[in-house]
Amino acid sequence: MELKPAFRRDTCCLFHAEARELGMAEAKAECILETLSDYGRIPLGVQEKILDQKNFFQLKRWFLLARQVQTVEQFINRM
Repeated sequence: MELKPAFRRDTCCLFHAEARELGMAEAKAECILETLSDYGRIPLGVQEKILDQKNFFQLKRWFLLARQVQTVEQFINRM
């Protein structure tokens, strides 16, 4: 009797890819918050919005914006 794996190989690869993407998004969000913290206090709602974002391209856009602005308020107004 042959035992079949609980998950197919392609399903496991899909889970791995999704987990990797989520990890990358979380790391990018942390970089944004760290960059913005140099400019002052970041409102909790903005922190949550950044941390909840899973779209890597949006996070990349926000990271570039965080590097361009000079205050947290400028960032909020342009995000």
